Amino acid sequence: MKTSDVVKRYGCLSVSLFFNALGIALITQAHLGTPITTLPYTLAAIFGLTLGTTTFACNLLFLLLQRILLRRRLGIAELLQIPAVLIFSVFIDFWMHLTGALVTDVYVWQIVMCIVGSAVLGAGISLEIMSNATVIPGEGLVIVIAARSRKNFGNIKVLFDCSLVLASCLLGLAVLGSIVGLREGTVLSAVLVGMFARLTSPWTRKLKPLLWSPEQRRLLRQIKAEMPPRQK
Repeated sequence: MKTSDVVKRYGCLSVSLFFNALGIALITQAHLGTPITTLPYTLAAIFGLTLGTTTFACNLLFLLLQRILLRRRLGIAELLQIPAVLIFSVFIDFWMHLTGALVTDVYVWQIVMCIVGSAVLGAGISLEIMSNATVIPGEGLVIVIAARSRKNFGNIKVLFDCSLVLASCLLGLAVLGSIVGLREGTVLSAVLVGMFARLTSPWTRKLKPLLWSPEQRRLLRQIKAEMPPRQK
């Protein structure tokens, strides 16, 4: 792959992580429960760190677990997950700071923040998939587990997410004496994020030609020119 193609793909990934972080910040600042950052949120409450910092730390642990399961040294594909999650973590702290002014006790506004955050996160995930660049270590670990166990990725993903929620609950109860980051907003965002990702995927797919190389565009034009009129 040419350098220009790599730059475009990872630029698209960075934009998607920017929106993902905004969605997470909006949902978190609604204070109705956190979406995919339940464990980092609990760790942040325990150690007094930022959500971005604990997100980065958790994902480094997930990368280490990938190394153990793969039983080999991590290659370029795995190591590229580190800058991706670093950028993601910085974006989370950036948006957590900016969205702090939106925090409110008005329940209706909290629900609105949760819904808007879910929509932004869903669109960001759709854009992330379209970039086809790399993944966050948490997702990478799920891929490795699914490959090693020869199980369905979706099933492993559900089990993995449930395990993180369980770990978050146990840590919260053991250290803080209560469960943090789990409320109705967690369930609401779990339902809405996937729905919004599906709704926005047709729109993000229209952006995919922007990532194509000139050779790919010329080949597509040539194929279309050779097709019968009724098939174009």
